[in-house]
Amino acid sequence: MLAAHLQKYFWDTDFSLLDSKKHEKYIAERILELGDEKAARWLMKEYPASRLKKISANSRQISPKSKIFWKLIFSKK
Repeated sequence: MLAAHLQKYFWDTDFSLLDSKKHEKYIAERILELGDEKAARWLMKEYPASRLKKISANSRQISPKSKIFWKLIFSKK
């Protein structure tokens, strides 16, 4: 189960059915694109930076602007 403060990013999904392992890519895409600092911190604790870097670089769900932002963030790690 995901942290309750993340529910606002999954308005179109049954939040109770989301599984952090099974839906890793979907969850990461939403938070990388829409998340605030608190959500991003949770994401970085939940998943390895190398995996998030790969998702952010290859996802069609993440905007070019967000991809550049995350590329800068992950280049520091």
